[in-house]
Amino acid sequence: MAVISAASGIPMAAEPELKTVGKQELDRTDFLTMFITQLQYQDPMKPMDSYEMASQLAQFSNMEATMKMSDNMEKLLDYQTSQNNLELLSLLDKEVQGNGNMMGVNNGETTWTEFTLTEAAETCAIEIFNAAGHLVRKIDVGSSDPGLYELDWDGKDMRGDQVEDGLYTYHVKAMSPLMGQVEVDYRTTGKVTGVNFEGGEAIATLDGYIPMDVGSIINVVQPKNQEEAGE
Repeated sequence: MAVISAASGIPMAAEPELKTVGKQELDRTDFLTMFITQLQYQDPMKPMDSYEMASQLAQFSNMEATMKMSDNMEKLLDYQTSQNNLELLSLLDKEVQGNGNMMGVNNGETTWTEFTLTEAAETCAIEIFNAAGHLVRKIDVGSSDPGLYELDWDGKDMRGDQVEDGLYTYHVKAMSPLMGQVEVDYRTTGKVTGVNFEGGEAIATLDGYIPMDVGSIINVVQPKNQEEAGE
């Protein structure tokens, strides 16, 4: 597009846009090609001295070693990631517990979920939301001492109807006697029904609905029948 000069009023051609030609980074082949070309076109009367040649060869050797090391490290990381993914597959069909306030409903049964109040609460209420963010149930707990509590939800909404199977989230709203917000620590327990490795991050699926970053898993829960057998 032409540009009008304020002084002369004569249209001035716009400067052409500069484009990058070729590669922005050189690899080992480019370096070797440049080195051989330099030897071919050097002045016969002023050949490259041995020190300069040795210096450039050393640079090439260092670059070659560094690139090989980088390639080996990348292969090692890929192998380690593959091994970690195989180990994560061993979690399938096992009960695990992790950080989070999500739970699933399967055939009317809710995921085992618990929370911890860090201090005494004058009032405490639990609000449960469906995957769309709609409030489906509110449970008034009342005053509560600090400690661990299991969420006792029958899977029904505020009208007493059974909710649909799916993913749900709950929030504990607890106020201290001084009307300060009580901190709550959430735990979710469920069976691992799938593991997804897309996007370079391993995500476990609990009870068919609950997505959980494997880094949030804190322990593997021993089934109750095995606990009883070991007593």
